[in-house]
Amino acid sequence: MQELVELTGQAELIGAPRDDCQHQPGTGYTVHPRVTLVVFDAVGGSPIARIRPVWAGSEAWLPVIEREPGWVRVLLPTRPNGATGWLDASRVTTARSHYRIHVALRAGMLSLLRAEQLVGAWPADLDAERDPYPAGRTFVLASVRRGPARPPIVLRLAMHLHDREAGLLTIHTGSSPIGSPIAGGGMGVSGEAMAALHGVAPGCLVHLEAR
Repeated sequence: MQELVELTGQAELIGAPRDDCQHQPGTGYTVHPRVTLVVFDAVGGSPIARIRPVWAGSEAWLPVIEREPGWVRVLLPTRPNGATGWLDASRVTTARSHYRIHVALRAGMLSLLRAEQLVGAWPADLDAERDPYPAGRTFVLASVRRGPARPPIVLRLAMHLHDREAGLLTIHTGSSPIGSPIAGGGMGVSGEAMAALHGVAPGCLVHLEAR
């Protein structure tokens, strides 16, 4: 197992199967590996990577996008964007994910849904100096907070601004990613929006819609 690429938000995983259903809402579940697990390219397929239960000091939670008996297919945080893999379902903890975030990139709007019902929609200030943001399906990699009862300062997404460079997209209050420890671009939203995002946990599915 040690020779396999370890999955992190900075790793590159060439040859992983790509997300072929980017506009689907997902299964509504997330999983957390209880031990270091092998990631496979298909059900009963070849090993392509390994994932630890914790990354960057936080539990690793991944959104489930497909299920087969004994297996779950998850989105991965690596480059290139849209990488997926399969995990042994008997060795993960499964949780219900009630929230989903939708970002309309062209309109500059962020929407939060709970059980597919709209909680609210707010303007998103995208960094106009950057290249067009990548579209597709991703997830909340980590939530940076000043305290457990406080709204997040930054939501760090598992979406890379460029497939060949480290640099994760973030959602934060205002027009600059204050408090973000990761280099990269961000989208600024109001304090009201960040307060609404308080209940969003790592592994929450995020859709970045180009149209």
